[in-house]
Amino acid sequence: MSKPTKEQAVNIYDNSKIVPQNVRLYTMVFLIFSFCCGGCFGIEDIICVSGPGLGLLLILILPIFWAAPQALTAAELGSALPYTGGFYKWIQRGLGEFWGFCAGWCRTLAQYFEMGGYVVLGVSYLSLAVEMTEAQAYMVKAAVIIIITIINLRGIKDVGAVTTGIAILVLVAFAAVTVLGFMNWNQSPFEPFYNVDEGFVWSLSGSLAVAMWIYSGFTSVSTVAGDCKDKSVVWKGLLIGIPLIAAVYFLPTIATLGSVGQWADWGPDGVNYMTVAAQFAGPAFGIGFAIIAFLANVSTYNTAMTTLSRGFYAIAEDCLAPKVLTKVSKKKGIPVFATLTISIFTLISVQYSFTMLITITVTLVIVDYVLIWIAGIRLRIKEPDLPRPFKVPGNTTAFVCLVTPGILIAAFSLLINGADYFLGGMVGLALVPVLYIIIKRVCGGLHKLDPVRHPINPKTKLCYGDLFRIALIFIVFVVLGIIAYFFMPIYEGSWGPEYYAETYGFANAYQVITQGILWISIAYAVIAVILIILDRKLDPKDQRPKVESFVLEKQPQE
Repeated sequence: MSKPTKEQAVNIYDNSKIVPQNVRLYTMVFLIFSFCCGGCFGIEDIICVSGPGLGLLLILILPIFWAAPQALTAAELGSALPYTGGFYKWIQRGLGEFWGFCAGWCRTLAQYFEMGGYVVLGVSYLSLAVEMTEAQAYMVKAAVIIIITIINLRGIKDVGAVTTGIAILVLVAFAAVTVLGFMNWNQSPFEPFYNVDEGFVWSLSGSLAVAMWIYSGFTSVSTVAGDCKDKSVVWKGLLIGIPLIAAVYFLPTIATLGSVGQWADWGPDGVNYMTVAAQFAGPAFGIGFAIIAFLANVSTYNTAMTTLSRGFYAIAEDCLAPKVLTKVSKKKGIPVFATLTISIFTLISVQYSFTMLITITVTLVIVDYVLIWIAGIRLRIKEPDLPRPFKVPGNTTAFVCLVTPGILIAAFSLLINGADYFLGGMVGLALVPVLYIIIKRVCGGLHKLDPVRHPINPKTKLCYGDLFRIALIFIVFVVLGIIAYFFMPIYEGSWGPEYYAETYGFANAYQVITQGILWISIAYAVIAVILIILDRKLDPKDQRPKVESFVLEKQPQE
């Protein structure tokens, strides 16, 4: 095989066949709003656990220390590398093929199992306004999935049009709730500051995971950059989206607490924003709000299908997923099979409870965020002259200071999500390297596209250095596993045994989970040692071929 030219290599890097469409900035803002927020739904679960004062403080602080590092990193990298696949391509460029695969597949697997949740939650809100049998509810779910699939197969312009209309309705509805709440203000929204019955530690740890969740997803929207003729709308939309979403979360919440209160009774089936609508504007407005809540979740599913299908498509174009996923429609260049797999999987998933699978996806998503931040740091060092139409102010040290709080919050959240979630994450994460080894052998990876710049070790059939990279994943979770083994009894000791016994149906469930963390940590340590030994024997650094950098030249800016 002849050596690829520079032009071929650049095309391999940005190899999307998706046809760009005209997407305006306001449309992208609403796409980001719908995917990352869609309204205040979910905040009820923060307030009833944390208490009103602490809950409001989390809503104000997390945009700075959790959401801003996501959005600013995504804006910088998205402005420099505006390609289909977004964050997956950034990590691939900054850290290499293996880590790009890990991030792309972690996010893909997590989102596939989360997709059904948007539809289920939306129909549950609709059932507050319209009574439905179980069969009727499934018919509504199926209708939503089919309609959204048709919209997605028409392209991002139609997706954006639907999302914009629904987002405007949602914003108007929550603006009305805010006005009604302030007009009927009668108490302090900050008292008590935390849930005194549970104590400050549980008030914080019990609500932090949900607070992180409502401020997540800003990097996912990056996958649609290839759909836009004007690539800048994505990173510009992110900069606008952060303050918009923070305002939408904070203002209706403080208004509702100041007018209705009853923070301990907050929840999707208890006191919520619909309570304000029904109490101060009449039952009809409350029913209308329930319908808007349904539409908001439908809109989130709509945008999530678009972002997920583009990410999976980009992975497949790099021969790291089944090639059938690269099939695009002739006229509009839409990834047809990637889109259809999402709709088919959702049609099945909305019938079942995926509680145990969700315990795995939490860890997968957090791994993805951490890799994006590390890639951002790496690219600052590796390619300081890479054109960045938007660049986070400051030098590399300042950038490290920006993303470090997010990395620490991510690590902390792994520990406080619960022992069962942590154990599920450890098991789920081990599947990713196994999946990489299988797919690399079957599909070929970047070596199949450019064997000169992406050679493989003939002994391992993997990229040079992959054995050590896989070992590194296990080493990280050995350290976290040992910390978790000693931390969990302190954090959950007073209530853990009873809670897990009730949740899983047998008396020693907590002991089984904590011992599982210990033994899996030991097993991972053994695996890591074996991989390092194999790396030194089969893949010594001094015998690796010298290849040209994956980055050949400054990429052309749109």
